[in-house]
Parts: sequence; C-alpha cells; structure tokens
Amino acid sequence: MLQSLYIKNFVLIKELELTFGPGFSVITGETGAGKSILLGALNLVLGARSDTKFISDGQDKCTIEATFQIAPYQLQSYFEQNDLDYSDCCILRRELYRSGKTRQFLNDSPVSASVLKTLSALFIDVHSQHENLLLRDSKFQLQVVDTFAKNQDLLDKYHTVFLQYQQIGKQLEEAIAMQERAKSESDYLQFQYNQLLQAQLQEGELETLEAENELLEHAHEIKSHLYQVAHILTEEGGIISQLKEIDGKLSSIASYKETYQQWVDRINETYIELKDIANDVGTAAERIEANPAELEANQLRLNTLYGLLQKHRADKIETLIALRDNLREQLHQWENTDENIAALIEQQKQLLQEATTLADELHRKRLTAAGKIAPLIEGLLHDMGMQAASVQVEVQALQGLTASGKDSIEFLYAPGKNTHLQAAGKIASGGEISRFMLCIKYLMADCSNLPTLIFDEIDTGISGETASLMGNMLQKMSKNAQIICITHLPQIAAMGKEHYFVRKTEGDDTQTEVTLLTHDERITAIARMLSGTTISQAAIENAQSLLLANSCV
Repeated sequence: MLQSLYIKNFVLIKELELTFGPGFSVITGETGAGKSILLGALNLVLGARSDTKFISDGQDKCTIEATFQIAPYQLQSYFEQNDLDYSDCCILRRELYRSGKTRQFLNDSPVSASVLKTLSALFIDVHSQHENLLLRDSKFQLQVVDTFAKNQDLLDKYHTVFLQYQQIGKQLEEAIAMQERAKSESDYLQFQYNQLLQAQLQEGELETLEAENELLEHAHEIKSHLYQVAHILTEEGGIISQLKEIDGKLSSIASYKETYQQWVDRINETYIELKDIANDVGTAAERIEANPAELEANQLRLNTLYGLLQKHRADKIETLIALRDNLREQLHQWENTDENIAALIEQQKQLLQEATTLADELHRKRLTAAGKIAPLIEGLLHDMGMQAASVQVEVQALQGLTASGKDSIEFLYAPGKNTHLQAAGKIASGGEISRFMLCIKYLMADCSNLPTLIFDEIDTGISGETASLMGNMLQKMSKNAQIICITHLPQIAAMGKEHYFVRKTEGDDTQTEVTLLTHDERITAIARMLSGTTISQAAIENAQSLLLANSCV
C-alpha cells in the first residue's frame, strides 16, 4: 500500500508531502491544475524514463520519494533472490540532477532505475489515460489471460526452454557457417599449420641462434685476440711474471710494517686470479674453431625463422607458436563440425519438443481462462449499464512458437444484440473502452493481488448514471486493494474515502499544490464540479446528497 509521496522541485511542485490511507481515495482539480504532474512524479520514482525538463526552473535537483507498506505481501523471497535489502516499510527514492544524472535508492541503498520499475510492479499499477489503447494490443490481451489463468510459473518454465531453444539455434547457424567456411579455407589453413609445425619452433630459439651466429662469424678474430691475451698474461716478463717479482720484493719487507704484508696478500690474490683467467682464456681460445658448415646451417635456420616472422607479421617466435596452436584448434573444430552439427540438431529437436509441450499446456490453460473471462467481463459491463454488451475472448493457435507460446489472443466485443463481435479496441467508443479497461483491471487486480491501483481519469467518455456505476466498481475494488483515482466526475469523487484537491497558484511564482479536503471543503469541491465556477445552492445540496449517499459524511 502506498503510504506517502514526497515531491520536491518537480515541474511546478516546489515541495509537497502527501499521505494515503487504505480504501478508495480520489484526486480532483481544474484542468491544467497539475494532476498529471502528480502522476508524472509518481511514475518517475517507479522507474519511468527521466528528463531534466522535470526539474523546476532555477533548481539543480528534484527528489521524489514514495513509501510503501509491503509487509502483508510476502515479498521477502523476491528481495533475497535479487540481493536487495528488505524492510516491511519499502522506500523508493529518485533524484534527478540538472546535469542529466539520476540516482535511485531502495531503502537508502543505490539501485538502478530498472530495479525500481521491476520491483514497484509487484505492488502498484498505474493506469494512465493512454493505457486505454492497450485494448488494441494483443500482447496486453495475452497478459490479461495469463494473469487470470495464473500462468506465471508455467510461463517462466516456457521462457527458459524457449530461450535455450533460440540459443541452440544460433549455435547451429554458427556451426553451419563454420562448416561452409571450413570447406573453402581448410586447405590453406592446413598448409599454414603444417609449415609452422614442421618448423619445430622453440621458445627463445631465435635469440640463441643469433648469439651463436655472431660467434661463428667472428671465430678467427675471437681466437686470435684470446691467444694474444693469454700470451700477454703468461709470457716471460708478462703480467703474471711481473706480479711474481713484485710479490718477492714486498715479501722481503713485509715484516717491517703490517701494511706491507697486506699488500703481499692482495698481490697473491691478484696473482691467483690472473692465473685462473689466463688458463680460462687459453682453453677458450683452443676450443674456438671456424666451422663454415655450422655457420651455414645456423644461417639457414635463421632465414627460415625470419621468413615465418615476416610472413605472419610476428615479432617473436612465441607469437608464431601461439598462431600454430590456434590453427591446430581451429582445424580440430572444423574436423568435428559434422559431429557438432548433428549434436546441436538433436538438442534443438529435444528443446523444441519440450517447448511445444509447455506451449500446449499454456494453450489449454488459456482456452479455459478465456472461457471464464468473457462472461465475467460481460457481467461487469452489465453492472455498469451496458446490459446489451457481449464479450468473447478468442484464442487462436499460431504456426510455430513465439516468446509467449503459440497463441494469439483477441478480445471481441459487441455493444448490442444486433451487432457482430469485432475487435474490442477497434469498435468500442471512448466511454466503452474506459469501462472495458476498468473491468479488465478489476479482474487482474483480483487475480494478481496487487495492493495498490491508481487510475488516471478512467472515467473518460462517461457521465451520469454510468459514472455512479463505475464508482461503485471502484469502491468494490477498494475492499481488497488501495484504489487512488484521478477523476473529473462528481459522482466518482463523492465515493472516495479521502479526497485530494489539486490547484495551481497564479502569480510570479506559479506552483501546483495538493490538499486533503475536509468534509465541508469536499462539499464545495464537488458542488463546483457539478455547477462550474458559480456554485449554486442546488449544487451544494446535490453534493451533500452524493456524499451522504456514499456514507462519506
């Protein structure tokens, strides 16, 4: 149940807070006073599309907050499944900024606008004037039947299977396309793969070969220089020989001073190190040999690798290895394409059979529901003064499956006994459509247990006794749900338990204000609806009679 609505800086509403009670409430006001603004604010907090034009002139931000009491409706599991914070008092808040940014909150936790829209649909339904056009929408008519038949669980199962069926269909299309591509490209890709496979690529090989190639190309120069180094170190009178002589001279005076002995030790260490270096250099020089055959083999291998790198526009061997592995995987997939296609066809066949079984069950339940809905709507229309009206809900099986099953549903209507049944949305007048839609909402509210329904001028196109009959139906609905109705008819306004009046203040700062009327104020407001700007005594008496007749005194 909607408990309160807070609006700040929304169009012409500077700041407004309304509280609502259970039962039947009405909202009235002059044309252009701002009733639609009130509804627009509510729709925004329920997740409707935002627009910066909603923000009041001169303001940077508008805020709308709606508080709902949802304890009786057992929604805890829905909140848990969707990882939402549950509270018996559910607060939806939306903030719209001049920059175009919006922020949405559920019980002070940030959420998306889609969450507000999906969640609020569980406990409030707003019927605006343009929704009368839904009577021409086959999807809406199908939704009505499914709601009456309580098909939601079955629909969820069907949607799951049908989605899987569609996904398998897409995979099958891709597999067939891959098969066609394989026929034209497999030979070339196989050639590329074989070439890379035969190259026996190894990580780091290119760097190793390039280093070895440098050694082989300069073998003579390296060998000569190494021999020269070894000779300089070891020849008679060379560095090592001179170090030995230095060691002897320092040793002879080492006893005179500790520093001299330290020098002796350091010279000995250097002497040993240089002897090791001389041995290593000599050994290295002996091992290096010019090898034209190895150099040629290395060069051929490098040319092969450079050629593959250039061909595949790669910068390193690891990239070629990855390409080789990808080609192998792709060729493997292509080799198994026939098996994949056969498996997908079998899956598709099984899912189609499962979806068809569920669609058949939906069809049977819809047929049963359609047979019950038609006389119920007829009876409700008769109660609202359309005694000659007849209704039929036609369920036709389609060829093939759709996202909603295999059915097309159309509501047929005949206003009199001598008229033929035709599509209700095409032949019903404005007043007839209003009453027809109210009957549908009456049935849907009863089936779906919606706690709150809001009607925006559902009484369009009707007057007089018909208005009273429609008001009676709204009152009946309010016994099981909270009903809020924006109306321009005094007969309906008088039936509300609470009466809110919308007015626009004129002047430099035009604003829309909403007031909860007292009993005396209601008499004046209803009298004005009856007689216009100048309120007659007869209008006042008539207003009192209407309120008295509806036990609103």
